[in-house]
Amino acid sequence: MTDLVHPAAVLAAEAGGGAGAAGGAGAAGGAPPASPWFGLLNLAPFVLIVIGFLWFSSRTQKKREQKRQEMLNSIKPKDDVVTIGGIHGRVLQVRDDEFVLRVDDEKDVKITVARSAVNRKLGEPEAE
Repeated sequence: MTDLVHPAAVLAAEAGGGAGAAGGAGAAGGAPPASPWFGLLNLAPFVLIVIGFLWFSSRTQKKREQKRQEMLNSIKPKDDVVTIGGIHGRVLQVRDDEFVLRVDDEKDVKITVARSAVNRKLGEPEAE
């Protein structure tokens, strides 16, 4: 038959309430006192995981921003685009930091939008 030990008795023995090998920590025997660095070493894997996550996130963001900048630089007249507000138009003129779009062919409605307001070019796959 096996001897069953109540969990409360195990906890009491670990806390120093019981007699025996686990009870007398200190100079008479038992485990040496824990180093103050022990707690910091336990946190090291978590810190490394967080640093790795932030590093990969920043790389992904930089790649996405670089791809968007390339798309904006490749826009030329007669390209169809969609703005971040959902306005569809055809580029008539490219200026330094803005585009002139024709949004209605019948009435010849033109608007000027900032370069950063263009979300994507039509005919190209959407950004992920």
